[in-house]
Amino acid sequence: MSTTIEDIAASIKAARIAKGFTQKQLGERVGLPQSHISKIEGGSVDLQISSLVEIARALDLELKLVPRRTVPAIEGVVRSQRERSEASRVLATIAETNRFAERVRESYPSVTEVTELQSALKDIQAVNFTPETLKAIEQALQPVAHLKKHLQDLGWALEQQEGRKKLTQQIAASTRALQHVRNSQVQAIGQDSASRRPAYRLGDDAT
Repeated sequence: MSTTIEDIAASIKAARIAKGFTQKQLGERVGLPQSHISKIEGGSVDLQISSLVEIARALDLELKLVPRRTVPAIEGVVRSQRERSEASRVLATIAETNRFAERVRESYPSVTEVTELQSALKDIQAVNFTPETLKAIEQALQPVAHLKKHLQDLGWALEQQEGRKKLTQQIAASTRALQHVRNSQVQAIGQDSASRRPAYRLGDDAT
């Protein structure tokens, strides 16, 4: 997949998510099946101009022909906007997860694992949100994603030892994954700083 196609596919997906559309809903608006929208966003199908125009209209986007020399600058702006949108979405997910953890802590005090999860959620907001980090954070939160949708069932789960074990394992898994993301970035920053430190400084051998 070429960089151009990849950027277009990513822009369409980001705009769809920002509008709150599912792939099926976008497909219904432009007359394409959900499977085709999925292929477009995956960059695995040639996108016809007519389809691109309809998709752009449905997502409040504008297609323009621009001088070739301006393309790098435009791509930089688009990439920056997409990254800010992705960062906002991940921050919203973090906040939602923290609210879930707070409800669990208040309703089920015996599930002490949520305290460490909340601490990890707070720490992760201080990291540098690169595209790789954003993806890693989303993956880290996956173990508790299902729990958030079924909070009302937790009471039943906690009545059974196996249910309690599964619940705490999922919360702990997200906590460890978030801590790993933060620790990896802190370590990378430390290594980068060390690599920029001069090997010789005036005064090192002064007596």
